[in-house]
Amino acid sequence: MWFNTLESPALPNLMKEIHIENLDLVLTTINEQLYCFENRCPHEDIRLSLGCIQGHEIKCALHGYTFNLDSGLCIDEDLQELKTFQARLEDGLVSVKVEEADK
Repeated sequence: MWFNTLESPALPNLMKEIHIENLDLVLTTINEQLYCFENRCPHEDIRLSLGCIQGHEIKCALHGYTFNLDSGLCIDEDLQELKTFQARLEDGLVSVKVEEADK
């Protein structure tokens, strides 16, 4: 199911925290592409919005693990994948797709 979240995308390389259906998520824009991911590091329960965006990756502020925003995979270790969600800009609104089957 698609949920309307913002009236405009987050500024490039900045993170915007949002909440949908009991999920804490982050929206960001990188090279005009929208990304949405769970605001929780799969390694430790810390908000990824405290970390930093580097290219198409998010780096956790606690232990420095880096996750690819396209695949959700950790590039440093064999850790659980970061949960990512589809995001789109349509008619001036940012929407996020949330389903139980999302990774």
